Amino acid sequence: MKGELKVSVRNRRNSYVFTLRRNITVLTGNSGTGKTTLYDMIREYAELGRASGVTISAPCSVVALEGKNWELELENTENAIVVVDEDNWFLRSAAFAKAVRRSSNYFLLITRQYLHQLPYSVTEIYKIVGNKNKRFEPIYTGIDHMYDHPLRRRLPFHPDVIITEDSRAGFAFFHAVADKFHLKCVSAGGKSNCLRTIKSFTDENVVVIADGAAFGSDMNTLVSQQKLAPNKIALFLPESFEWLILESGIVTVSDQDYLDHPADYAESEQYESWEQYFTELLENTTRDIPYARYNKNELKDFYLQAQNEQAVLEQIPGISFHQKNKGNI
Repeated sequence: MKGELKVSVRNRRNSYVFTLRRNITVLTGNSGTGKTTLYDMIREYAELGRASGVTISAPCSVVALEGKNWELELENTENAIVVVDEDNWFLRSAAFAKAVRRSSNYFLLITRQYLHQLPYSVTEIYKIVGNKNKRFEPIYTGIDHMYDHPLRRRLPFHPDVIITEDSRAGFAFFHAVADKFHLKCVSAGGKSNCLRTIKSFTDENVVVIADGAAFGSDMNTLVSQQKLAPNKIALFLPESFEWLILESGIVTVSDQDYLDHPADYAESEQYESWEQYFTELLENTTRDIPYARYNKNELKDFYLQAQNEQAVLEQIPGISFHQKNKGNI
C-alpha cells in the first residue's frame, strides 16, 4: 500500500481526524488523552458495525488487531490500516516486527514505549490534541530537519564533532567535510550507539547526523540527553543521506515527483522505511552514470568534488561547518 490515507473516526462523543503517510505511525502521549478511546471505537465498529454508533471514513479497511490469534488475522489482512494498542503483548515482540516488515498494510501503533525493533520515522510520532474534535500533532518538530533544539532562532549550530549514524557513504562524506574544516567526525556504528558516542564528547559541540526516516525509536533518548546540554548537542535528521544528495540536485531524477511526493511511490510491501526508497531512487538515477554510480559501501569521488559537496551542505542550513566555535551557539 502507498499514499497518504486520511481517516475519520467518529461517534456522538468523540471525533478523530488524522492522516497516515507511511507504513508505520506511532501514537503516544499521556494517559487520558484519548488513545485507548480511539482504539476501542475502531474495535467496536469492527464487531458491531453501525450498531456501535461509530462511523469510520477511510480509503481502505481499518481493523483493530488483538488476541492470541493475531498472527493468523494479520496474515489474512491486506492493504488495510491495522491498529494495535499497547495492551497487546505482541506489540513489542520480534514476531510482530517481522510481520510488519514488508507488509502491504499501514500500521497505527498506540504505545507509550519506543519500539526499537521497528524502523519508523521521527516525523510519524504523534500525540492527540483537542477535546471532542481530536487530531494528531507531531511530538518532534524541526526546522530544516534540525530537531528539538531549544535555541532554534540562534541557528546555525557550530559543531566541533560530527557523529554519523553509520560508517558507510554518509560517514565518508562527512568525514571529508570534517577534514576540510578541521572538525572531528566519528561513526556511531548504528543508531542505537548514538547516545553512547555523544557521551564521549562532553566538552565539545556535537551534531548527530542520522536517517530520520528510521530513527524514531531512538529519538527520546537523544532528546533527553540534548536537554542536559542544550547548547552543545544538535540533531540533524534528514530522511537519509541519499535524500540529501537527491535534494541537492547534483544528480537529476527522471521525475521530480518521485522526490517531492515519496508517499505516492514508496510501496509499504517493498520498503521498510523511506530510507530504502531514497537509496533505491538514487541508485536507479545514477546507474548509467559510471562516475556517479551510487554505492552505500564506497562513495565515489564525484560526491566529494567541491561544487557537489557544497550543494549537499546547502541542504543543511542549520549547521555551519565553516568555522569552529568552542563556545555556545
